[in-house]
Amino acid sequence: MLKNSKFLILAGFGVVLLLMTALTAVGLTRILSLHERVEALREAHDAKIALVSAMVAATRERAISLHRLALLTDPFELDEEQLLFGGYAVDFIQGRDGLLALGLNREEKSILTRALQGAKRGEQWQLKVIELFQQGDGHDAEAHQLLLKEVIPAQKLVIGTLAELMALQQRQEHAAAAEAASSFRRALMAMGALGVLAVVLGALIALYVMRRTALTERALFQEKERAQVTLDSIGDGVITVDAVGRVIYFNPVAEQLTGWKLAEIQGLSLRWAFNAVNAYTRKQIEHPAFDGAVDGATVNVYENVLLISNDGREFDIESSVAPMRNQKDEVIGSVLVFRDVTQSRELAKQLAWQATHDQLTSLINRREFDVRLTRLLESAKATGDQHALLYLDLDQFKLVNDTAGHAAGDELLRQLADKLRAQIQGRDTLARLGGDEFGVLLERRSLDEALKIANTLRETVQEFRFVCEGRTFEVGVSIGLAPITAQTENPANLLSCADAACYAAKDKGRNRVNVYSPENLDLMQRQSEMLWVTDISRAFEEKRFCLYSQPIRYLGEAPADARHCEILLRMVDAQGQVILPGAFLPAAERYGLMPVVDRWVIRTLFGAIRTSLDHGSGTQSRRICSINLSGASLNDEYFPDFLRDQIALYRISPAALCFEITETVAISNLDRARHFMLELKKAGCRFSLDDFGSGMSSFAYLKDLPVDYLKIDGMFVKNMVKNPIDLAMVEAINRIGHVMGIQTIAEFVEDEAVLEKLRGLGVNYAQGYAVGRPAPLLLQPFP
Repeated sequence: MLKNSKFLILAGFGVVLLLMTALTAVGLTRILSLHERVEALREAHDAKIALVSAMVAATRERAISLHRLALLTDPFELDEEQLLFGGYAVDFIQGRDGLLALGLNREEKSILTRALQGAKRGEQWQLKVIELFQQGDGHDAEAHQLLLKEVIPAQKLVIGTLAELMALQQRQEHAAAAEAASSFRRALMAMGALGVLAVVLGALIALYVMRRTALTERALFQEKERAQVTLDSIGDGVITVDAVGRVIYFNPVAEQLTGWKLAEIQGLSLRWAFNAVNAYTRKQIEHPAFDGAVDGATVNVYENVLLISNDGREFDIESSVAPMRNQKDEVIGSVLVFRDVTQSRELAKQLAWQATHDQLTSLINRREFDVRLTRLLESAKATGDQHALLYLDLDQFKLVNDTAGHAAGDELLRQLADKLRAQIQGRDTLARLGGDEFGVLLERRSLDEALKIANTLRETVQEFRFVCEGRTFEVGVSIGLAPITAQTENPANLLSCADAACYAAKDKGRNRVNVYSPENLDLMQRQSEMLWVTDISRAFEEKRFCLYSQPIRYLGEAPADARHCEILLRMVDAQGQVILPGAFLPAAERYGLMPVVDRWVIRTLFGAIRTSLDHGSGTQSRRICSINLSGASLNDEYFPDFLRDQIALYRISPAALCFEITETVAISNLDRARHFMLELKKAGCRFSLDDFGSGMSSFAYLKDLPVDYLKIDGMFVKNMVKNPIDLAMVEAINRIGHVMGIQTIAEFVEDEAVLEKLRGLGVNYAQGYAVGRPAPLLLQPFP
């Protein structure tokens, strides 16, 4: 260490001397450069002074030449003198160009500009004087007068200005010389000071390094002590071993986790003190630190390691081992670092459990259920084993929520989940899929076995009684059973089949088990409707709905509002084919999508009418649009407010709107239908009763509904020419309608014969292919 310290001192001092020598060389180089620059500046000033002197001489000689021209009479002498006169001008210009080429500062340029301006003015008068002398004796006096008053003062001004420029050059030269001398003196002083500083700095560095070396030697021992304290206080266990795996050091955390004291285990093999096993197999692992010498980088051993202490305690640990090397980079042992991760792993297990289980019932959740369902389906396809899926939907559960509150409903689900869990055995899976819906996966079960288990679950639910605040609640369950075979397409389709079977069980009276079969028409219809729900939602997202209109013709003399049409909804599939509403509306009605559909139709139609009015002509009152409303919208207490808001938003005349409600919907909730109609009729809207005659008591309730139009059911109209009973029904409906002051509209008018028959009966309007087929909605213009 001392030898190294001396070497560092000598090396540091040598570096300082070399540095100062280099700085001195740089300083001398700078002085030489400064001297060269001063010489160059002096030469430039001398050149400028010479050029200014030449310009002064040219100016004076030109003045003298002008005087000689005034005295000479001989023509040859005059010509020769004029050539000299012009040559002096050339000398003056060359001097000017030389000055500009050397480069002038702002003050020099200003003085030169004044001199040139004076020279230019003097030249004009000189040329005038020469011209007067050449004209003869009559102009000599004028020439002498100009010479004295203009030429000579101008020449004096030019010479004076050039003299000022020459004086400026001399001052600048003296200033540059003084600055150079000053810079030279400063450089010499700086070099001297720098040399002294180098010696002082070298001495100080030598003293500092020697003192620092002594401090470092003392600090090494303190650092060793601090390292020991640090190892003793960190939260990780630290063990060092020699090259053959014998223990050298344990820190307190390592002693606490292993149950061994350093004095007890020092010098012994690490295998005795570090009992690490696989958390699942309980077999001791071959830890890299057991061999002592670890070659390479740090080795991490993290997964499934369990440390068993000397007193039997167990800890989940993460560990790493790194080699220890000497100055020759030889491995002389290793350092094992490990930490207790029991708590964090327990938290990870808890999070993993929460990710796969329902928080309310502790059953498997929908996500994990889908994973297991996919695995079962893959097993069925790979091995041919048969499994089964049960889809459970509680009956009358909403009654509990509505009467006892959601907290009671949650408690019912918890208790019922425990009852159902007791019936699930082996590898079977019970899951809560959401709300009051449960799913069961039955592994390697035949259809008969699955049906038996399903009925057991149904009976369990049927026998269950939930008591809350002195009241007893009973619930039932509808179960859909779908077999899982190699022919099953995919998990989504399987769930759809089980769901369809479950809803079919509800339709058949609830609290029963229904087995899915591809040949079951009810299930096929239910499944088809469920698929339509997805298609409808996607069509809304992709804007694949559109409106059609079909004309309704007045059969008598056209009144003011004779132009009448019905607005029809169409859906376009992904291939661009138009789908009639009979294919998708039943699914929309069953699954509660009709309010959304009705509102879309209202907004779209009103927007088209508004556009037509903004770009067309006429008024709205000469045309009526009939719009079909579903029973769900009729029963929606907020729907009238929605209609009024849309009418105000799009500035639509209520008299141009006629809402069609089917007879079946109207009689299912007569009071609500009457209230709905009266509320909107106050705003000016009209109403039409659709499919009239298909109900059981059409005429009995008709007097209670404030309708404007009766649409005679098409099943009577289309065969009325051939069937006298249908003709009598049409005639009776038309007559009753007229007695009540209601206009009539005949549907499904498909040929001229029916059209003529309707005219004969006095029916007001006709709608059908004989009048006009449905076509895309066009409201331009909207007269």
